[in-house]
Amino acid sequence: MSGQPANARRRIGRRTLLCGLGASALLMTLAGLSQPTPVAAASCAGEAPAAPARPFAPAATAADLPAPFGYRPDGMDRATLLAEVADVVRGQAVDLGAAGCYLEKPTAIAEGVDFLSPYEFLVVTMYEQDHARRDALLDQYASDPRGAIKALAEHYPSNRSQSIMMNYAYFDIGSDRIRVNAAHVPVTDLRRVLVHEFWHAMPDTRVWRESADRTVRANGFWLQERRGTVPVWLPVEDRGGLPYQSYLLDEAMATMMETRYAGPSPMARRELDEVQTYLSRLMTLAGPAEVLETYLASEPHELEVLTEEHRSSFPDLEPLARS
Repeated sequence: MSGQPANARRRIGRRTLLCGLGASALLMTLAGLSQPTPVAAASCAGEAPAAPARPFAPAATAADLPAPFGYRPDGMDRATLLAEVADVVRGQAVDLGAAGCYLEKPTAIAEGVDFLSPYEFLVVTMYEQDHARRDALLDQYASDPRGAIKALAEHYPSNRSQSIMMNYAYFDIGSDRIRVNAAHVPVTDLRRVLVHEFWHAMPDTRVWRESADRTVRANGFWLQERRGTVPVWLPVEDRGGLPYQSYLLDEAMATMMETRYAGPSPMARRELDEVQTYLSRLMTLAGPAEVLETYLASEPHELEVLTEEHRSSFPDLEPLARS
């Protein structure tokens, strides 16, 4: 257990105490579960800035390209923009009672944001598992952008490529960087989009081995798994005791912080409304710092414990049971 974060060990102690006080049989079951064997762990106290990005082509490279690859930057001072967003996220973390070490993290996150042309955003996203192909296409784009577009003929146009290019931005866990589709995000929405993605980047990432052929990765409330020798991380599909699927919990958390900053988005997703209501109510009942701590430490299953402590306040929630 020595490899677990300190807050995880503290909560295990709380579980034992709750069981001793006569908590539900389910909670006793949770308390008795064997702990995963950590193979990697992060602590905000030791966070370093994101790894440097590989060089991207000058923005002018996209100026005269055909649609949808043409792009002319708006001239915004991005360094100032990122500093402002970091201040917003830091202020939110203070308001919710985040541990002091996390208050420095927004500055590091701001150093790991890439504003990409349409072609670069498509290639970086589409070939995230094939770095050799990704880098070859990006190198070609820097010297021969039209030839690089032709080299995508196998995968563009396609439903997948068109879907990718509709995205505004995302946090890439593997590189610890935020990728922004700079040509597609409306300037009026850029700050709220960045606040959202900064919150995806705020948690520590934890990786542990659950069995000889299954490794699990947690970032915030989102769980992914890798099986056998396959190097691809796939979403964990079953809830495994969580009140909602992990990707919904994770997206709802970042969306809630975005909404706190800029109000409801005109592109809000209805399937997140119920999950945001659950998280907001849990924050009210358990305290915002307690819920935020589970998110920042990437311990989604601690939501089971918090929910069971306040079970009477969630009469409509399905019973929590590990599969």
